[in-house]
Amino acid sequence: MKDKAIIFFTRIPTLGKTKTRLEPFLGKDMCVKLQTVFIKDIYNNIKNMGIDIIINYSEDGELEVLKGITHNDELFLKQEGKNLGEKMHNSIAFSLKKYRSVVLIGSDLPLLNKKDIEIAFKLLETKDIVISPTYDGGYYLIGMKEENKDIFNIKYSTSSVFEETLDRIKSSGKSYGVGNIQLDIDDKSDFLMLYKILKEDKSISCDNTRKLVNEIMGKCDKNESN
Repeated sequence: MKDKAIIFFTRIPTLGKTKTRLEPFLGKDMCVKLQTVFIKDIYNNIKNMGIDIIINYSEDGELEVLKGITHNDELFLKQEGKNLGEKMHNSIAFSLKKYRSVVLIGSDLPLLNKKDIEIAFKLLETKDIVISPTYDGGYYLIGMKEENKDIFNIKYSTSSVFEETLDRIKSSGKSYGVGNIQLDIDDKSDFLMLYKILKEDKSISCDNTRKLVNEIMGKCDKNESN
């Protein structure tokens, strides 16, 4: 059995299926481009960590698109399940048959970096479960050494996802650690916050995202001035 793996849980960038809450602001084509650069930057930040990557992809879209963004040599695993919780659990359960510990990360996190993942795996050395929150009340990373289906049996897409999951972890009697907080990009306010952060901190390593965000905001400024 291998030591550890990162499960990269993502949609395939597909028109009308990607970043839909941003469509009124950006349009469908730009939402596809945005999801593409998010995936590219996250993958570039984790690919040289010396940790196996399992790319767990949605059923919508063409897998070749995702392979073109990342790397053909990675393990690609189709998401299976009736809802988000089942899909995440099934992916973790599958991966734990081959690895001693795994962390699952989302793909709406262009600011995610190696340190966020290193901290998570460090916590897993002494804890049963690790969970890392987002500013909107969700979580972007969850990791464990033994599968635990019950903690995924909650209602998602609410501002209480992190707290409800934490309550279920506590009820299970498992030890846990909480990792770094991160910005999850779902809607216009998140996007504008991302722009502000990238504008203020030039050292953040997400070149593809930075370029596209600047392009989008440049067009917005131009339209407002006309």
